[in-house]
Amino acid sequence: GQLPFPAINVNDSVTKSKFDNKYGCKESLVDGIRRATDTMMAGKVAVVMGYGDVGKGSAASLKGAGARVIVTEVDPICALQAAMDGFQVTTLEDVVKTADIFVTTTGNKDVIRIEHMREMKDMAIVGNIGHFDNEIQVASLKNHKWTNIKEQVDMIEMPSGNRI
Repeated sequence: GQLPFPAINVNDSVTKSKFDNKYGCKESLVDGIRRATDTMMAGKVAVVMGYGDVGKGSAASLKGAGARVIVTEVDPICALQAAMDGFQVTTLEDVVKTADIFVTTTGNKDVIRIEHMREMKDMAIVGNIGHFDNEIQVASLKNHKWTNIKEQVDMIEMPSGNRI
């Protein structure tokens, strides 16, 4: 059919992708984590998965709050940008056991898998600020013990006893 009015794909516009994605995430990520978890960012090790516009804003947000930010990125140009911006760049496997906060920003599926979550330390914070809700394998946790903390915030007990 035909729309009776014009439609614009806002997400693909330069002003949305280059400004709202980067600067909007920079303003909202730490605020969202604080409201959800009552956690102080200063001194925490935060892993930002992806260094596109959303990842850049997210890394800046966490850094501004005093976290030590580590970036994982598969694109070599974006990884180089992260390094040039002063961030350590590594793989998730290298930091999964030691980091405090994990944020996916990639738009890709299964960025954080069940095997990663099993290795995370007790009370690690896991979240997604990317566009899609399939970046974290949440469905693989359905048989674990879930405790609702507040709206859209759950604590999941892993078989090891660690909670994420």
